[in-house]
Amino acid sequence: MFYQTSADRTKTARILAGFVQSGAKAALVALALTMRMDSTRAEEIDFSPYRAAAEYCAGEVARPLALSPDQRILCFDGLFYAGQDLSLVDELQVGGLFVVRSFGGDDVAMMELAERLRGRNATVVVRSYCLLGCASYFVVASGMTIILKDALVAWGPLVVDGFCLGLRNALDKGLPRLDIGPCGKPLLRTPGPIYEMRLTFMSPRRVNDDFEEPPESTFIRRALRNVDWKRANETAGLMWTWHPRYQQSSVKTKIVYERYPDSQEEVAALAERFRLRARVIYDP
Repeated sequence: MFYQTSADRTKTARILAGFVQSGAKAALVALALTMRMDSTRAEEIDFSPYRAAAEYCAGEVARPLALSPDQRILCFDGLFYAGQDLSLVDELQVGGLFVVRSFGGDDVAMMELAERLRGRNATVVVRSYCLLGCASYFVVASGMTIILKDALVAWGPLVVDGFCLGLRNALDKGLPRLDIGPCGKPLLRTPGPIYEMRLTFMSPRRVNDDFEEPPESTFIRRALRNVDWKRANETAGLMWTWHPRYQQSSVKTKIVYERYPDSQEEVAALAERFRLRARVIYDP
């Protein structure tokens, strides 16, 4: 089973972005930052400061990057392009909040931003949606990530022009996983420059060497194996969620969902709300 790719992830993200209704109410919300807690259980965390930060970033601030006057909140909203000015990141207060709503974009640029966030010990806060490269790099950027209620976080395969998507053996010895590589049978994992950069990026962030990015649970691997790869509408913009129960044993970032979706129907409703032209598979 192979599917030849024809665009990079920046182009894929741009296509998805065209189907989202933009705009948000103007609001200016005062943020009272509280001490971050070490537990990843949602019931032990006060989400109100993170919601307030998200409301601030949804208001009348500069796009795509904006820094609050007190330098405690850095907002990013949009696609991440190569050459994006990252100077504001270095002005974010150490231990501040990075609030993101994004389809992703240029992989190298996002890795650079994620490294800077790690250096600032920032807490990542996801509002509305964080897809593709946003999920791959920003969700694991630093020590903690807060995913607000009704936000959609979904991963997808790396896309490189001229390479093929296919199933290959997984490092964890489980079911074959969806990956990218030179077209041919069997699909071989041949690291190129972007793969090497991703391996370097994930090395200090993963718990064990068998974890591969993007994350694919056994359920997701079965679902991907059953995709009709000959139908373009089955593969265009294909993404999936990642259940929180797998995260602690995979990555060092404490990923906290205010509420993880309950069903495929809820995930489909979120995708429809954000006007995604994509199929998002729910990881139960």
